[in-house]
Amino acid sequence: MLKILPFLLFLLVSYNAAAQQTVKDYFRNGNEQFKAGRYDDAIQQYDEVLKLEPRHAATLTNRGVAKDRLRDYRGAIDDFTKAIAANPKYTEAYLSRGLTRYNLRDYQDALKDFDKGVSLKPKDARAYNNRGLVRYALKDNRGAISDYTKAIELDATYAEAYYNRGAPRYNIGEKANACADWAKAKQLGLKEAAPYLKKYCK
Repeated sequence: MLKILPFLLFLLVSYNAAAQQTVKDYFRNGNEQFKAGRYDDAIQQYDEVLKLEPRHAATLTNRGVAKDRLRDYRGAIDDFTKAIAANPKYTEAYLSRGLTRYNLRDYQDALKDFDKGVSLKPKDARAYNNRGLVRYALKDNRGAISDYTKAIELDATYAEAYYNRGAPRYNIGEKANACADWAKAKQLGLKEAAPYLKKYCK
């Protein structure tokens, strides 16, 4: 569910035009390698950016996401933490670290990251959906439902949020609502919802 996003560059003015262009080129090349699924190559490009600008929060975050995709979760967390140190208001770093901590089943710390991300970017549907995943993992069904519902309020076509909301609703006895959510997710193109409809909504 985690996707790389087009980040803005914040370059130090002390670099001359040629150096700035080099940083931009490495950054853009890293993003292109990432999108192509070549995560090792992406990391190499981001490394070059960080040699010139070691506190570039967007590059640190992108490199962390690439490491996460390679299941180097500890390395990813280290990059996200460095990004946050460089820019404490950089929302993507908190949200990305939260997902990596979720992958490590470090749910309490993941929840803290998503709480911070939501406070910094309260209209980000993805942040609420992903915090819902953590709350569901912590068996907080109603908290998860609240987050998924908020994600849907912000983005009525968010198929994953409907799909995710179905499980906690089913768990608290709201079968009809759960089935309605899975049906909506399927309608929006999420094929994973079909088995749940078949198994639980006969």
